[in-house]
Amino acid sequence: MRVFIALELPSAIKAAAAAVQRDLMTSEADVGWVRTEGMHLTLKFLGEVSDSRLSEIEKALESAVKGLSSGQAGTGSMKITVRGIGVFPGPRNPRVIWLGIQPEDDRLLRLQERIDRALAPLGFPPEKRDFRPHLTLGRVKSSRGLDGLMKAMAVHHHFLAGECTLGELHLIQSELKREGAVYTRLYSVAL
Repeated sequence: MRVFIALELPSAIKAAAAAVQRDLMTSEADVGWVRTEGMHLTLKFLGEVSDSRLSEIEKALESAVKGLSSGQAGTGSMKITVRGIGVFPGPRNPRVIWLGIQPEDDRLLRLQERIDRALAPLGFPPEKRDFRPHLTLGRVKSSRGLDGLMKAMAVHHHFLAGECTLGELHLIQSELKREGAVYTRLYSVAL
């Protein structure tokens, strides 16, 4: 099964993101748009994993969460602001359209680092790129309509979806289907 680790965002943030997404869709750019229910803050993609490895991954996540704030699970919830819009890797060759995630403090970055360290002994090497928290809105498929897309994005440059507090970390299965990815929570742990 294909799995990843993420934080889920509240429905109000997803609704605001979907509203911007609908406006960007009017550009008719060739983009695969993420469905609203599939929007989440990915901390680590693990890829294909057998069922037999799930329990060791769950223990690693518990270990990563413990001590994030004060040494006990359940006390490390964190506040974030979803603000700004952009593309990876850059405007000349956009591949991913995103909304920015701005954490209140360094706990989000520390959590991602702790997850990387906890999973490395299990054969999941740390990400080589710096972690840049974001909410993916869509993936660019071709250059068709990019000028219009970039103009539509410029209108939303200072977009603010809102603030929220995140309190649970999830191990999620991703099943790729014709109508898009279907996500199933396999395990959750309080921050």
